[in-house]
Amino acid sequence: MTRPPFFILKLPLLMLVAALLLASGGILWGQRQAHNAEAALQQQHTALNQARQQLDRSRQQQRLIATHLGDYQALVARGFVGAEDRLAWIEAVQLANRDAGLYGLSYRLMPRAASPSSLAQGLPLGQTRMTLTFPLLVETDLPRFLDALKTRASGVYHVQGCRLSRPDNTPFEAVNRPHLQAECDLLWFTVATTTENRHE
Repeated sequence: MTRPPFFILKLPLLMLVAALLLASGGILWGQRQAHNAEAALQQQHTALNQARQQLDRSRQQQRLIATHLGDYQALVARGFVGAEDRLAWIEAVQLANRDAGLYGLSYRLMPRAASPSSLAQGLPLGQTRMTLTFPLLVETDLPRFLDALKTRASGVYHVQGCRLSRPDNTPFEAVNRPHLQAECDLLWFTVATTTENRHE
């Protein structure tokens, strides 16, 4: 029995080994490419889902704005949203004093301060204290003034309290001359806008 001539089979065997190596390399490369393509597809799905969620949020915000735009504009017109309209507040108390038939007033306005968190509930809500001092003829002048102020005031305010005193200690006389003095503390509320917050 004669042995096969290995030197004749050497070249085909080498070519077969090379082909097997190339095939294995191709399979590994294909698997790596498939894995990369799958990861890229997953990233595209994630990006698409995020874009859809962002679009849904934008649509919800648009619906919310469309629903409440009129209310917001009304609050802006009232002076509740935006910068303090101190001149309007001063004019309102002066006109209320005149409408109630009183005898003039003086006022002090403090700088705007942040409202308590329990009241603000996450809003950039500020409050400005205004102290009013004005003479009264009789006690019933005070509720008449407060009613007139409710009609005249365009902003949002709260009467924190009023004190009555008799500064001259003279006995009451049935003459048209006031012997009482009222001192009232008002809190005017405003919500700062994003632009105002950046400037503060």
